[in-house]
Amino acid sequence: MIKEGIRLFKTAFMNTRRQIFVSGIFLVAITCVLTVILYLAESRVNPDFGFWDAFIWPYEKYLGDPGKVVDDPLMSPIGKFIGTLVGIMGVAIFAVPAGLIGSGLTDAMDEEKREDELNSFRRRMQKAFRRSANKGLREYLSALPDGGGEAMKALNIVPQRVKVAKMQTRQGMDMNDIIDTCNKFPEFRLKNLADAHSDEDDAEDRFVVEHFPLNRSYGCFVNRGSKVTIVSTGSFDEVGMGWFTYYLAKMGGFNYLSKELEVDTDELDSFYNLSEKPLYDKKTLSAYDEKRDKEAIEILKEKQARRDDFLDDLRCAISSPSGGGQDEASWVIIITEHLKTKENQTDFHFAYSQKSGANTTINDMEAYQHLFEQFDAAMKTDFGLRSVIASPRYPLLKKNLGYTIRNDIAEVNVFVLRPSSELVNFNDRKLAIAYRIASVISQQLDGGRGIQPDDVKDFKETGFGYGLA
Repeated sequence: MIKEGIRLFKTAFMNTRRQIFVSGIFLVAITCVLTVILYLAESRVNPDFGFWDAFIWPYEKYLGDPGKVVDDPLMSPIGKFIGTLVGIMGVAIFAVPAGLIGSGLTDAMDEEKREDELNSFRRRMQKAFRRSANKGLREYLSALPDGGGEAMKALNIVPQRVKVAKMQTRQGMDMNDIIDTCNKFPEFRLKNLADAHSDEDDAEDRFVVEHFPLNRSYGCFVNRGSKVTIVSTGSFDEVGMGWFTYYLAKMGGFNYLSKELEVDTDELDSFYNLSEKPLYDKKTLSAYDEKRDKEAIEILKEKQARRDDFLDDLRCAISSPSGGGQDEASWVIIITEHLKTKENQTDFHFAYSQKSGANTTINDMEAYQHLFEQFDAAMKTDFGLRSVIASPRYPLLKKNLGYTIRNDIAEVNVFVLRPSSELVNFNDRKLAIAYRIASVISQQLDGGRGIQPDDVKDFKETGFGYGLA
């Protein structure tokens, strides 16, 4: 109990130390002014009253006159008035800090109470994301000759999202509770499903909470020793994409990287098209002054650190021993969304070059063409979905991640796969589609390895989902 009290007092003092310091400086400054006035007033009627007497008089008064300096009364009317002011300030010198610390203690207790509440809300929000069997996936697998295999039959899925309205009623949380919990615990994210529609749709706001795996500064990395690495560069901004790509990689047994976090949510740092250096207010680190721009410098340093972590993990995944090393068998598939419009109703876009068709990111073009043919046939036959290869709608820019990778490892094959946001978020068979995509890629590029034994259950270190239903 004593330790708890000391800890709260320390927290209160640390939270109010600036106010205490400012108030102390103000009182000292006022005292100095009064000292000068007191000297000028008293020295006229009492020649023995020197400046040192005027300087020490208020401070002795504050302390109760232990030096017996203020026994003799002040003689001038102004001096007597200042003496009254000093008496009032003597109370303020102790009352102001005490009041600030008292207020700080109240705030610290409220913060601790809120901290406990948010920890409780976090647990309750986790329970809203219980893993369970996915009906659409199970129905699709049951129609296959092998039922998808024993591992797939045992796989339980974390929900893609939970509606805010449902969380408010079932978890007993209001909107502020949900927002505060999402802000405090980065494993949760508040999203608006209207963002998953084209502006043409004029969709209504529908707020949901996403829950996603975290084990890296930028998001999530899982190295399964595969020849294929799935990369989601826009999971933070693209509704539902992190969940879709996570399970696609899991069901295919592929390596996985996902950018789930942002340093500054007002200025998204693109990992899809990488600027030469991270930017803040369109300026690089060298443009800022170390003394005046500490906040901007810290943001830029953190952006650079997360980018370095991401690229290091990507190189590690490509170079994993069981992944075939840095050779033509290594594939990186960057997955990012596109929004359907009246002119663009295609479900999947493939891209691997600039607009002119030059500077491709593919070495083994024959394998790539064969993959697309199998992919396109599977999507049409099983789900009635349309695919386009080398779409002029989404050419690669010179700063695309694919080119960045190939500058380091020239032998690797890289291409971009763009599923529609409508498919990822609103198609009832989206998980079955992810499974079919994974199976095609696995057969064509990874020797049919498929889901790995450890992936039947989610990795503990990602802290993803609740329980094992």
